[in-house]
Amino acid sequence: MGYFAESFTELMDADGAWMDMGMYIGSGSSAAGWWTVIAVVMLVGVLVKGNSDEQDHYK
Repeated sequence: MGYFAESFTELMDADGAWMDMGMYIGSGSSAAGWWTVIAVVMLVGVLVKGNSDEQDHYK
């Protein structure tokens, strides 16, 4: 996935502050694929609902 960290705890600095990087979604596991599937399903749902509402607006 391109993340250098192998665990969630590695994302903390020595001072206890969060490192500046993207969202950690599970390096080296199938979690990234599942988050992608969830995001795609949500996106399709929003597009279908928006299209339906837009068509109803012009009826």
